[in-house]
Parts: sequence; structure tokens; C-alpha cells
Amino acid sequence: MGLLDGFIQKQNEDTGEGELIDLGLDSKIYYDGPDGVQRSGNANYGNYQFISLEDIINSFIVAYVGESKIISKVSRTDIAFHAQRALAELSFDTLKSVKSFEVEVPPSLTLPLPQDYVHYTKMSWVDGSGIKRPIYPTSKTSNPISYQQETTGSLKFETNTWKINIPQVTIEDGYYIIDSTAEKQYFDQYIEYGITRSYDSFGNPITSTNNFTSKTPLPQFKDEVRVTIAQNKAGGGQNMIYGVNVDQTGNATNDGMLILMDTDPGGLKVGMSVFGPGIPLGTTITSLDGVTSVTYPGITLHTTNKRYQDWKLMDGDVNQPAVNPGKPIVTVNSQLYGNEIIFVDLNTESNSWNKYRSHTSVTTTNNYEDKIEFTAEGQRYGIDPQHAQNNGSYYIDDNTGIVHFSSFISGKTIVLDYLSDSLGTDSEMKVHKFAEQAMYMCIAYAILSTRANVQEYIVRRFKKDRFAAVRQAKLRLSNLKLEELTQILRGKSKQIKH
Repeated sequence: MGLLDGFIQKQNEDTGEGELIDLGLDSKIYYDGPDGVQRSGNANYGNYQFISLEDIINSFIVAYVGESKIISKVSRTDIAFHAQRALAELSFDTLKSVKSFEVEVPPSLTLPLPQDYVHYTKMSWVDGSGIKRPIYPTSKTSNPISYQQETTGSLKFETNTWKINIPQVTIEDGYYIIDSTAEKQYFDQYIEYGITRSYDSFGNPITSTNNFTSKTPLPQFKDEVRVTIAQNKAGGGQNMIYGVNVDQTGNATNDGMLILMDTDPGGLKVGMSVFGPGIPLGTTITSLDGVTSVTYPGITLHTTNKRYQDWKLMDGDVNQPAVNPGKPIVTVNSQLYGNEIIFVDLNTESNSWNKYRSHTSVTTTNNYEDKIEFTAEGQRYGIDPQHAQNNGSYYIDDNTGIVHFSSFISGKTIVLDYLSDSLGTDSEMKVHKFAEQAMYMCIAYAILSTRANVQEYIVRRFKKDRFAAVRQAKLRLSNLKLEELTQILRGKSKQIKH
């Protein structure tokens, strides 16, 4: 029976009798989908042209592994690894693995790259008719790391350290932990709390018996607010408080995630990272509250971090720790006077990027044969074709994973066509049947070429077979149709139009 018959006959190993195995390929199920409604978005139309990576691995084990075969024994883990590597390599230049990402460009003129992005093939913006207008990359600008400078022009370095006076403190992933069994590794030592912290080769924070300056210059950030911890204006205490287990009204709480200030320094925004003595790494502002205490009438900041969020998820659990493990380890006191608490948007911006995005292009692409512009014929000598377009431009910062657009594209819908490795999700791990043999040959060659005691002529033979199978897959997937080529080539004697 064929696959689309819905059933296949198989002999029962115990009784020797034949039985029908349902293959789940019923035509009604295919067209109606799992919800019984055609074209509702839940159906998996066209999937018959693909074979899953799981089936590739199973079929390879059946056909290529076993006694009296070239590969007598190999673990399934090895086959799975080489199968994924083969799928990734074929996705880059053989399989139809181009994916699309459509989004509107915000006023910031920046967008993150897709999660499974490997490389782009084309960038376009969509006009009112739904036509994709190509956007060309620019190589004349970039977004380099911009560093803060002193008035003398020298690079600025942070001197943000505090002396830990708690004997049982240890540090784990940037979080301060009080452990009675811990050695006094950080007790009575100066440690950095600023943005540019220094670490040793083992990833531990650098400490010193004296105050010291960071080894890394301070980058220029989008927004940065620094407030010095000091005595408040009334002279009755400090100008801010954090790490205490009280809310704005003074009621007891075990969160300890509020920062109360006697004056609003201005420039604070939700999402800013918070750095300060005893404040865990990764702490950010979640909201700015106008409800303040009598002692600190300026502003109240609500903060969060990963350990605090994990702790809150355990509310009602008997195993929940009594005290929030993500709260600052100290409360503000006179010993911290002179230190800073830093609020910063960690997105860096260079002068090059700011000038690029604020520039408005005046380039035009009027028709050379236009009657109005006909008098300008011959006056475009020396024009650079890569800049002779008015669709805007962009560049990709691979270090930060951000795409930067020119101001012309603000508010437009852009489409990014890009390559992936087809390993992002289980649903992507499939191979077109035109390339199934190429997958088998790639896996077989990869296994044989990495095994000991395999004759070299066998390795060379499979190398040739792999090359031939991949080439054949490329030809099959090229999708060249004689009628389509004929239609295109009918205009070959005409002037080339752009």
C-alpha cells in the first residue's frame, strides 16, 4: 500500500498474521486540519515534501549501520550530532532555508536581529502597494564603542568601590550571600560595585585592601544618572535608603527592593540598571512611584532582579526562604557616605550613530529619460551607484545584534530576509526530500572520516558521494522551469532596466 492510502500492512512478529498500521495520512485530516476547519492556520499543508530530522536519523540507522555494513556500530548520539551539523551546513547554501522577519521601524531607528539569525540575504521596506523596496547596507559608518572622557581628554575610569564589613559574605553570580560557613574571602576588603567591574581569570571579583580604580574605561551610555550617598538636607540622616524591609508607609515587608530618595535627581526611567554598594548585579528599575515616605519625600523606585522574581514565584510555598535572596545585602548608613548609586541605560551610543540617524538623505533617483530632468543629461558623471537610491540605508552591528536604520525608514514596515541553520525549533528540523540522499551522504562521510581504522579509499569514496549528492540536491532545489526562463529571456535584446 502507498503512503497516502492511510494504512500499511505489516506482519505481526508473534502470530505471523498481517495487520494494518494507521499512518495518520488521511486526506480529510490533512485538508481540515486538527480543528476540523480548513485554512484556519492550524493545518500543516505541504509538509509531505519534507522529512523530519528524526526520520532521517532513524532511516540512516536502518540503512547504513549494522553487521556486514561499512558502519558496523555507532551511537545514536554521534549520528544525531552529525545530522544536525549536516542540516546546518546544507541550510546555508543548498536548502531553501531563507526566513523572513517583518516589523515596523520605531523612532529609535534600531531593531534587534531575529533570535535564529545567522546572516542576511536582503533588507527591504514595504510601500503602500505591498511592493518590497530594497534597502542597501552602508559601509561608510558604524556604531563604535564611545568612551567617556575627562575634561583633559583622557579616558574616564570608575573609582566605585566599597569596603565589605560583613564577615560571612560570599558572592555568587553577582549576588551577595551571607553564609555562616563561608571563608572571610571578602571581609574587610574593597570591592567594585560600579558598571565596569574587574574580575580575575576565574571570574571572581577583584578585591584589595585599599581603594582602587577600575581597569576598564567607562563607555558612553544612552542615559546615566549618578547620585552620591550623603547626609540629607535636614541633617538628620542619609539622603536615600535601600535594603530595608519596609514599604513607603513604613509597614514591615520582607522584600527590601525599594529605593527611597529625599529628592528626585531627574532622568530616571523604567528599565535602567541599578549599581550601588551591596546591590546585586542585574537589578533594574520596574516603576517610579510618587507615593513616598515622610522622611524621603523625593521619589520611590521599585526594583527587581532574577533572584527576587524566582523568590516571588514561590509565594505560598513552604520551601520559600524567609528573606528575599535578591535584596541588597546592606542598608544605607554613614559608612557608605561618599559612594555613588548609579542608574544607567546600558545601551551605548556613539557620536557616529547619532549623526547618522539624524541625517536626512537628499539623494534622488529620477528617471534619466524624464523630460523635466532631460537637461541634466551627462551631469551625473562620477555618481556612485551604491548611493544612487532613495530607499534609505542600514547597517548591522553584529557585536550587539542591533540593526541601525537611516532616518528615512522611520515608521516604515521593513522585511528582513535572512538565513538560519534550521536548528532553532523542532518544527524547523526537516529536510526537503530532494536533499534526503545528501543528508545520508553527509552523515556517513562525517562518521567515517572521524573514525579510526577506516581505510582511506572508503573515506575518499564517501567524500565523492557526498559531493555528488549535495550537487544533485542543489540542482533539484534550484527550481528552474523552462517556461519561466523562456519568458524572462524573451526580453534579452531589450535595454536593461533597473
